[in-house]
Order: sequence, then structure tokens, then C-alpha cells
Amino acid sequence: MLIRFSVENFRSFKDCQTLYLNAVKTCKEWKMENTAEDAGVRAVRTAVVYGANASGKTNLFIALLRMKAFMLASVGFDKKAAFLFCEPFALSKGMDKKPLLFEIEFTQNSKHFIYGFSMYMTNKSWESYAIEKEWLIEVEKNKKRCYFLRERRMDDTGNPSDVIKVDGKMMPQGLGLEQRTRPDVLFFTVAAQFAEPTCQAISEYIGKALNVYSGIEHKAFVGISKNKLATDVVMAGKIKKLVSEADTGVKDLTIDSSGNLISHHSLYDEMGDVVGQMNFSFDYMESMGTRKLFDISCILVEALQNGYVLMIDELDAKLHPLIVRRIIELFNNQATNPKNAQLIFNAQSPDLLGYKVFSEAKNKKITRLRRDQIYFVEKDNQEASKVFSLIEFKKDSGLRTRNDASYDKDYLSGVYGGIPFPKEMVAEVSGNG
Repeated sequence: MLIRFSVENFRSFKDCQTLYLNAVKTCKEWKMENTAEDAGVRAVRTAVVYGANASGKTNLFIALLRMKAFMLASVGFDKKAAFLFCEPFALSKGMDKKPLLFEIEFTQNSKHFIYGFSMYMTNKSWESYAIEKEWLIEVEKNKKRCYFLRERRMDDTGNPSDVIKVDGKMMPQGLGLEQRTRPDVLFFTVAAQFAEPTCQAISEYIGKALNVYSGIEHKAFVGISKNKLATDVVMAGKIKKLVSEADTGVKDLTIDSSGNLISHHSLYDEMGDVVGQMNFSFDYMESMGTRKLFDISCILVEALQNGYVLMIDELDAKLHPLIVRRIIELFNNQATNPKNAQLIFNAQSPDLLGYKVFSEAKNKKITRLRRDQIYFVEKDNQEASKVFSLIEFKKDSGLRTRNDASYDKDYLSGVYGGIPFPKEMVAEVSGNG
């Protein structure tokens, strides 16, 4: 499970900003439904991130995606493409000379880990960079044990050199790999490639279980859903159920001999009785929302089946709010999410903030999402993105938000921030001013 992700000096993030997914003890609503425990840590199953356009919501997801890519492939990283990865905060002088930092806290195989690294430019271009610091820590009963710690220091001659300290008891197969690690390569990646057990297991977990997708460019993984529909009977049944139960009118989905996706609808007589079936080209006849739901169906089902962490940028784009609610309920439910998969997503519609359900524990209707599941991103007066949760937020009075507050109305009225303040555009656009 993902517990925390921190990023500093990357894109719109100047200072260190953190997305916390650990369940806050003072937030007691929906504990069994919306949270899960692993390795002694309790985390939320779902989290939504709100913010104005250009606030930095997508950058948070991109940062985690870039960290994952570098962890898995820093050995063969293309120097010419490094500038695409190394994007320091550009709106404050001198930030290109400061390190970028990425840190992730997670559980894997009932163990609790913290891994992170910082990197900096060694010349006038990010085509020349070095790892400044790197660390892998295991947390057990509030005690931290370090597998390895790396730091770039100046030697006696004034030249930079890497000092990598490996705990021989915790990772004996990591000893000797220090000399095989270049200044611009992660020691973690080297250890994983040389089959050091802990780093290899974490690398496999990060590669399979930590997935970041775009909810706008969902066509990128339509092939995955089509392939599963054609080759995996169990997965195909779940995909069909997900699409049909969304009230799309689709009764069945098949792949024809040419590899085209076909949707099956009921055919009715004049009395409204079903008398047959009508088949359509799915991509030609179905709505954009239905097509998106199918496209993402496989990654949703796979996450639930395997306990993966699923991050989707703009999940609610093209989907009706009630469909988004149902997707979230799949994750916030022990019966449909027994392996504690997580869904973290960006959204624009405030519908989820006003989605209330009767709570037997509270004996009243309260918002279906906990306050520690709701995040906001907004930019300060220097255009640097800030990340904060509703449970952290304090009003001008100093009071925190109650769990029965009208989150949707408060959000749209600007109480929590994270909304745009567009200037008057009518006159300029219409040409009357």
C-alpha cells in the first residue's frame, strides 16, 4: 500500500510537498470501509485531489511516474532525455542549481519501507547530473533500520565522491555493489539488477503494483482491455459486468474475427418486449463515456484483484458522477476490495464532496469520503504548488472542518482554496468592451 509520497523542486513544486495516505486517527468515520491496515500501518483505500486548472494536480502524478521510471531504469537512462525527467521549479532563480527530491513510503509483503533519493545538476545542463543522496529504510514497530545510505561528499582533494554505506546484515548481497554504481545511477537499481533480494522484490512491486494513468488519454490502454476480453474468461466476465451495470445499455461485449470490439444491445418490439439482439461497432456507436469506462475497466479490475495502487489523472472526465461514485465504492468496500487496492485520482466535479450516505455509527448522513481522503492543490503568490488535506485545513477562526460540513458548497465558495478566480471575460470575449 502507498502510505506517502513527497516531492521537492520538480515542475510546479518548489518546496517539499507530501501526499499523505495514512489514516488519521482523529478521523473516525468509515474506518472499516475506507481504510485498511498492512505492516502495522493503516492507510486510506481511496483519495481524491482537487484544484484549479494549472494548480499542479497532474504534476503530482507525473512526479510519482518519473520516480518510478528512474527507480526501474536509471542504469540505462538516456542522458539526452534527462532534461525531460529533471524539471526543477522554473519560476524562482537558482532552483536549477538545487537538488530534486523524491521519496515514497509504502508497504510490501507485510513490510514497511521508506525509499528516496535526491539528484542535482553537475554542469550547466541536466544532461550531466549526479545522485546527491539515496536511502532505503525499513520501519518496524516505530523503529527504523537502514539498508543503505548514500551521500555525495567532497574528498580530501576537493573532488566529489560517493559514500555508500550498506548494512551487511540486512542486505549482504548488496556488499560490493558500491563500486559498480556510477554517480548518475541509483544504487537501488544496481542492487535490483544484481538480484539483491530486498531491492529486487521492491522493484518488481513498484513495476507491477504502482500504476499511474491518464484519464484523458485512456485510449492508450484500450488494447489491454480488449486483449483480456478475448483471452481471459474470468477477467472478461468482470469487464462485461462493470460496463453493463453502469446502465450503458450494453448487454454483452465480444471481439469479432477481425479483432473489432462489438457491443450487444437488446432489440425491442412495439410493445417494449425484448425480441432479439442488435450488434454495434463499439468504437463507432457507443458514447465517449461508455468507451472510456471500457478502456479503464481492465486496470480497475486488475487493481482490485491484485491489491495494486492505481492513480488516475482526471478520472471523472467523460464519466457521469454516479458512475464515478460506483467506481469509488468498489475500492471503499471490503467485499469487493479484499486485497486492499488503492485508488488515487484527480477530479474537477465537486460531486464527491457532497456525496453523503447514512452512517449507523453516527446515526445521520455524512460525506462518504473521510476528510483524510480529500486533498487540495493550489498555487501560492509565487506560483508554487501546495498540497494539503481537508483534515489538515483550518478556517480563519482556527477551527477544523467538521465531518458533517457541506464540503461541496464550501469548496466552490473558496473556503478551502484550490479553486480558480477567473477575471471578467464576457466583455473581452464578446467584443463589446
